Amino acid sequence: MYQIVHGTTGILIGSQTGNPYLAFILGLISHFILDAIPHDSEELRDWQNKGDYIKKIAFEAMLDLFVFLVILYSLMNFGGLELNYAVGAGVIGALLPDYIWGAAELFHINNIVLEKYKAFHSWAHGVIHKAVYLPWYLVVPIQIGFLIILIILILIL
Repeated sequence: MYQIVHGTTGILIGSQTGNPYLAFILGLISHFILDAIPHDSEELRDWQNKGDYIKKIAFEAMLDLFVFLVILYSLMNFGGLELNYAVGAGVIGALLPDYIWGAAELFHINNIVLEKYKAFHSWAHGVIHKAVYLPWYLVVPIQIGFLIILIILILIL
């Protein structure tokens, strides 16, 4: 999944647990569970592989984070979400796995721990089904569907 869905999952976890330590751990776990659902776009992969890969990934991550922050702001101002330590910890836990990966790529950090981490993260993407790239007309409904479900749960729970 993308940051929008991971982060919103972190919000839901943090708002329901009320415990920052538990929210962080469950946020981490949720990241890998959500990554097991096929969600990578063929078109996005093709675009990333033409030209400066790192700049394109950074642009994508910034846009993704911006939309997530708009959702967070909206939930706080119009949905009654209280931003507290547990919510923050859930969001950090849910987003951290991709930021570890991204920082390693951006700063060209290679060591045995990161290589094992990257291998595990890649494995998570293929747990349910081999790592696949789907066309955008399947990826978008998957992302939006999860996002709508998460927002409804945040608002009603």
